[in-house]
Amino acid sequence: MLNFEGNSPKEEAKAKLAANPDIVFEELQAIAIRREDADFWLKFASEWGGALYLLDEKNFKQFEREEIDPQAFEFARRTYRLGLITLSALYDKLKAWSDSNPQEDYRLAMNVLECYFLPSYLDDYGRAYAPGKKQGQAYVEAIRQAFGEDGGLEQKAEALQALVHEYIERLHVYAKQ
Repeated sequence: MLNFEGNSPKEEAKAKLAANPDIVFEELQAIAIRREDADFWLKFASEWGGALYLLDEKNFKQFEREEIDPQAFEFARRTYRLGLITLSALYDKLKAWSDSNPQEDYRLAMNVLECYFLPSYLDDYGRAYAPGKKQGQAYVEAIRQAFGEDGGLEQKAEALQALVHEYIERLHVYAKQ
């Protein structure tokens, strides 16, 4: 999915999304969430979702005061809201799993958006919430290892960023397809 060869990553992303905009919801990799970390993940998804909501509100106020241009406002708005939707869906999946009194670890099948958002959100959360820093860093590393399993970590990261940025920029177009 992230094998971008030939053209620039942006051009490859445009071509892939034009062919199938739902590619961002397809599984890209998986990690295991340990049973004993369920509370950490639920707290993270809930609290960081709230932080994204507040950032979206701040973005709107900056736009109203004409501190940011319309294009920057729209990109940030879509990013915050897509991140919030991603975290809300993650919370719902993990809450259902946690409430089932699991005996096994949870296999988090991560789609493109989760691969893009979760590492940075976990990192930011760890800096804002010191007790969660160690767990957050461990999962960021697990995501990074799973992402780079077959090599080419830098190229895949560049392709992932291009794909998600293109999706966010043209979300209004892809939503109609």
